[in-house]
Parts: sequence; structure tokens; C-alpha cells
Amino acid sequence: MNKRQELALRSHDITIGLGNTQVAEFEALTEVGNMVKLALNIRGLPLIPFETLKLAAFQFLDIPTYYCKSLVENLEEIEFVKIFSEGKTIKGVLPTVPFYEDIYEGVGEFAENKQINETEQLAVTILKKLTDSPVNSSTVFELGAERKLVERNLAIGKHGNYIINKRSRGKDILLSPIYFSENADLFTELVAKSGAKTVQKILNLIKQAQGIPLHIIEKRKEINGVKLTDQEVNLLKSLAHDSIIKPPSIRTSHAGDNYFLFTPKPGNARLSPTKKEIYERAMALVSAVRQGQYLPKKYAIRSPYALLRKLKNEYEIGANTEALEQYKQLTTLRVGRLVQTAGGWYKFQLIQTEENVEAVSLALDLVSMGEGKGLEVDDEMRLAINEGQTYIESLISASKLRAQEHVPLSEEHQEEVDNIFIGGA
Repeated sequence: MNKRQELALRSHDITIGLGNTQVAEFEALTEVGNMVKLALNIRGLPLIPFETLKLAAFQFLDIPTYYCKSLVENLEEIEFVKIFSEGKTIKGVLPTVPFYEDIYEGVGEFAENKQINETEQLAVTILKKLTDSPVNSSTVFELGAERKLVERNLAIGKHGNYIINKRSRGKDILLSPIYFSENADLFTELVAKSGAKTVQKILNLIKQAQGIPLHIIEKRKEINGVKLTDQEVNLLKSLAHDSIIKPPSIRTSHAGDNYFLFTPKPGNARLSPTKKEIYERAMALVSAVRQGQYLPKKYAIRSPYALLRKLKNEYEIGANTEALEQYKQLTTLRVGRLVQTAGGWYKFQLIQTEENVEAVSLALDLVSMGEGKGLEVDDEMRLAINEGQTYIESLISASKLRAQEHVPLSEEHQEEVDNIFIGGA
């Protein structure tokens, strides 16, 4: 990954972590991160009415409506969209966004021409360092920046959930949730070397039941028939808090907020850092079918595998009465569209872009093996805004989950976690 791609990617990571939090010092960084965010979510769509785009970007991407115009104009500058205007008024936007690596390359080139301030430069530098390994907190104070600037950056990162501080045995260890997904093999080795047997057990159990709802584990105190103690359930929740186990969430009208658990990366699949969005979409697909399997409104899904296989082969899932809520979050993630057939029946159709096809294949592998190998827009957006369920991606969900409760660990399990991060730093 070159310097341009790194700058765009880390700006996007930071922007996602912050959500709708505004940081006074972040100007160009936020602009670049939102450009990537918007580009990823409109790629492959037909002509979008601009008023609809503004509404959807605000509702689902935390992009203020007043800010959308400048972002679209920036994307036009790098030839990622075509703008249709009447006078000075934008009427429609036609996405011409390229595939993943090219998105980060294009936005990164734009970013190089912006004047990124010292705080933003330091934020990118720190995050890049933490995606390589956890570090002793003293390390980031040796980067050459003023101490007050480093402390401010760490405070922003902790609030935005892209930096986590672990205090253990007199050491302050800094890590990033992004490290786990980008370096899952190294993390697995670290777990093994540190003797973290219970962490290994939990990761293996989640791998065998990718997307299982946390609520079900808490209720049954087991995964696939393997009993868990209260202390082991607490350890699992602690790992989800820090995004070691990724916990995307779905909010529905009938079941409230639920978290769906996944391993840091999809098994043996090799996903480059610029393709993390594919894993997010695959997790969204699996979460949707697990929601229907474990937490249906009325009719439970019998075979998530059969449902996803049909989507892979036929690019659609047959109509049913619960589809509107079941697959709503997938329309907001640009994975597919819901088409009404009769009465309250809808069928889900895949938007056939490269990343969506790849995400379906990955979701199918996650469900079957626990690992991976390798409508009109206006109507659809309004449907997504007015009804159904909301999907919250894993990094933000981890922050929400952490804010809900403090999870006390036993001395033994706390020592396992401490050994992992002290060893990694």
C-alpha cells in the first residue's frame, strides 16, 4: 500500500470511528475520510437525485447535509461522479467510482494536494503505527511532536474508538481495533505464545458459529453445545468491547439492539486493508440471516446457508412478509435493493458489483465453514429511511457495547488479556 492509499485509508478509518463527533482540529482529514465513505456507498448506483443523496448521507453516513455539496464536487474533481445541474443547483449525481484500491489511490492523490495540519498528520502517523502492533504508550511520545499535541490526539482517538488504552502491570499499552483485522495471523500467534487458552477457546467457538447473536450466548451460556461459564461469557464480551471479536449490531422494531459476533478476519481469506468494506458487507449479510434465524419477528429462517446460496446463484432471495425488516440494512450498505411484489411481500435483489458478489461468497463461507476463502434510488432510499432496521458497523458498535456496561474479568482471564497486549508491545 503506497503513501496516498495509506493517507486516504487511515483518514477513512478515523472518520468512521468518530461517527458524528466533530473535532475542531480535523479539517482536511475529515473531508478526505468522508469522500471515501461517500464513494464506497454510492459505487455502482444509477443516477441519484441530489436531494435524496443528501438525506441518505445524513441519515446513514453521518455526513451533514450542508457538507454534501462540497464532497460531491470533490468527487467530481477526481472523476468519481458526474454532476447534473440547473444553473448553480445540483439536480443529480451519477457515480463513476472505481474499485477499491483505485478509490483510495484517487482520494489519496486529492488528499496530497490539501494542507493537512500537524494534528491530522500525527493522527494518521499514530494510527498507522498501531495497525502494525500494540505499543507502549511512551512510544508515541517519541515521535517528535509536542506532548500536548500527542495527548490531544490520544484523547480524540480514545473517544473515536480507534485507539484503546490498556493499563496493565504498571504499563499503558495502546492498541487499535484495526490491528486485529489487518494482522489477525500475528494476533493469533500472540494469543498462542502468551498462553491465553481461554481466549483461543472463545475465538475458535466464534469461528464455528460466525454471526451468532451475543444475546443468545448470554441466554444459553453455550456456543454450538459447548458450555461457557459466567467468567468465559464476560471474557467474550470484553473481547467484543475492544473489537478483538467484531460486533456489528442490528436494531429492529421487534427485538431492539442485538450484537452479532465474528472473528477478527474471515479465516484464511486474505483481505487487504483497502478491502475491509467487503468484510463489513459480508458480516451484514450473515447478521441479517442470523437475525432471521435466532431473532425473527414471526417466521424463523431454517437454513441461512440455503438462503445465501440462492442469493449467490440467482442474485435474489424469494419474497416473504419479513423481508422488509430482515434485509433493510443491506440496502443502506448498497449490497442490494428491496422490491415489493404483492401486499406486504418484498424480495431482496443483489446489486451486482464486484465487491457485493465477493461479499456474498465470503458470507456463504462464513456460514458454512466459519471462514472465507478468498428499484429506483429515490424510492429505495426513502424506504430505508422510513421503515425497517438499522445496521451499525463493527467499529462503532464496539464503542456502543463498551458504553453500555463494564465487564469484570476474573483474575485468570484478566492475566490472559494482559499477557497478550504486554507481549505484543
